Amino acid sequence: MKLSGQCLCGAIGFTLSGWVSPIQACHASRCRKATGGLFSPEIAAERAGFSWHGDTSLIATFTAPILHQPPAYRRSFCKRCGSPLPVEHDGMMILQAGVLNDTSALRIFRHAFTAQKTACCVITDETQQFPGQPPTPEASDLLA
Repeated sequence: MKLSGQCLCGAIGFTLSGWVSPIQACHASRCRKATGGLFSPEIAAERAGFSWHGDTSLIATFTAPILHQPPAYRRSFCKRCGSPLPVEHDGMMILQAGVLNDTSALRIFRHAFTAQKTACCVITDETQQFPGQPPTPEASDLLA
């Protein structure tokens, strides 16, 4: 799969090629605060197929304190417009679906941290729900 994305002001862009996960809708408080949304539409992609373009000096990264166990919670964003940007984690790139230029080939495959979801967010799809951290999915779950 080949995808591209950029920040709101267009100063920083990226392309991905290769494996890209479906969307995990994360309802954790930290993820909601980091995105400003009722949930965070998270995607993982292979680091090897990822490349930045534009003014990468505008990329800033915030690392929050560890709450329960490592790793630390990290988010990258554009210093100019504040858009969330991909961040590397364990050899993968983690990003928000909203910064992609085209999401037509993606789908939500599960909801994470539903015990922390907001009262106004009603989950109406049939995908799996996890009250806390979901298990690492099998490759077959992600490719289905």
